[in-house]
Amino acid sequence: MLSALDRITGEISNDLAIIREENQKSAESLRTIGISGENATSVLERKLESVHYGHSSLIISPDNIVTAAAPVTFSGLIGTDLSYQPETSFANERQEPVISNIFYLEEGFYGISISYPIFSEGDEYLGYTDVTIRPEEFFRPVIGPFTEQTGYEVFILQTDGMTVYATNEFEVGKNFLTDPIYDIPEMRNVSHAVLENEDGTVTYTFWDKNSNRQVPRQAIWDTLSLDNQEWRVAVVRNLEEAEKQKGAEDQELGSDNLNASLTNLTQFVQDAAIFARTTGQESACAAFNNLSGPYVSGDRYIFAYTMNSTTLALPYQQGLLGKDRPDLFDMNGFSIMPALIDTAGQGGGFMYGVYPNPDQDFQNQLKIYYVEPVDSDWFIGSGLYIPWIQAEFGSEEIDALISRVRQAVRHADLVGKEQAIMDFNDLNQSFADGGSYIFAYGYDGTTLALPHQPELIGTNRMNLTDVYGVPIITQEVRAAERGGGFVYVVYYNPDSGNNELKLCYVLPAGEDWFVGSGIYLGRGLT
Repeated sequence: MLSALDRITGEISNDLAIIREENQKSAESLRTIGISGENATSVLERKLESVHYGHSSLIISPDNIVTAAAPVTFSGLIGTDLSYQPETSFANERQEPVISNIFYLEEGFYGISISYPIFSEGDEYLGYTDVTIRPEEFFRPVIGPFTEQTGYEVFILQTDGMTVYATNEFEVGKNFLTDPIYDIPEMRNVSHAVLENEDGTVTYTFWDKNSNRQVPRQAIWDTLSLDNQEWRVAVVRNLEEAEKQKGAEDQELGSDNLNASLTNLTQFVQDAAIFARTTGQESACAAFNNLSGPYVSGDRYIFAYTMNSTTLALPYQQGLLGKDRPDLFDMNGFSIMPALIDTAGQGGGFMYGVYPNPDQDFQNQLKIYYVEPVDSDWFIGSGLYIPWIQAEFGSEEIDALISRVRQAVRHADLVGKEQAIMDFNDLNQSFADGGSYIFAYGYDGTTLALPHQPELIGTNRMNLTDVYGVPIITQEVRAAERGGGFVYVVYYNPDSGNNELKLCYVLPAGEDWFVGSGIYLGRGLT
């Protein structure tokens, strides 16, 4: 949950930073042309073209008067005195970037103003320009896919208790401390715990809209602070099903049992593919989506997608049927959908990913997928969850991994391919630091850098698979060809001498080769 929380707050911060940057650009333009008139309006219109979730943009004078507005539907606000809005006065008082509190706007909805000050070329304060967002439109693209994949809920609070966003969007604009829907002693205690502490974890009981009753829940939260604003961002999960399944994560299987399970998985998917080719897409997907049918049993089920990522079968998440999921990624940043499509396009096979287990309260767990194309237009797959493997890598580890690979690319740019490869293979250099070593391959599979296995340098390993049949180099090549990304493999760890689960990150280093590195989990799958 903590890694997921870090990822959500990171994405929100990035989206806010984009708006801040566009606000800054428009403020620079307004330095010379002034804060009113057609030219000023044109600046606002161009800004909104670059901000996907911007609802409107205004220019406010130091005396709180609207001097320009975009789009044209908001031009009627020009000349309006907004002095009655504390958020407007606050932005003018601060004369610096401000993310406002949530408040009821002149436009007739709850919104947030993200503002940036405007100064003349002589550094005279002229007012500010903003982008107004509706919380539902701004946060839903980040939080919606997460809640759909995990079953978890998310809420965002101001420190005064106002709800900035919640998975149940009915709660937006309500106050955790005063609204009647939270007026039970336990919820009041939760509210104070979250609002009075920058981070923490709390267990409580609250109404669950899916089961229509009170259920035990756990919330973990952190604080996002930016531009005079402080939000508590929390992830919530239902503990009831997790308790029922308690002990599953400690389950241990021998390699023989795992291999037997993978054999059964392969047969299950292959039989389903034959059924799909025989009956056709519509009938087959109806069967795959039937929760009482032969293709759904606990955490074993058939999913189906078109080759362009449209969902055809997903029995436990049928709200996603018909929707495109090209950006589906897991909690560690691995792009699941492109890898599924690549695997299917190559005739099918195995791959790893982390995905919510419907049989264990949609907790994220490591999963070995087996995928097979039905024809050139669509594919199916299923997976084997590995609940005893904790596959959540820390955000600091992942950030360090990305930085390490980017540094290797910069080094190659600086010294050239030939010298860089020599440096990557030099055990006396930092590029070959134990399990954090840099590897390099040509797009044809030729081994260029592998410092702890020098005997393999120069060999072609395109057909290399790990102990569970996952094509290692092929996946890395495909990820690099897409511009870079993450890949899971089971591979030799020079620090331990064992084959271990590894999260790799790869980037293209030139037209015909790529570099990468990885984080080892510290154990294999058995």
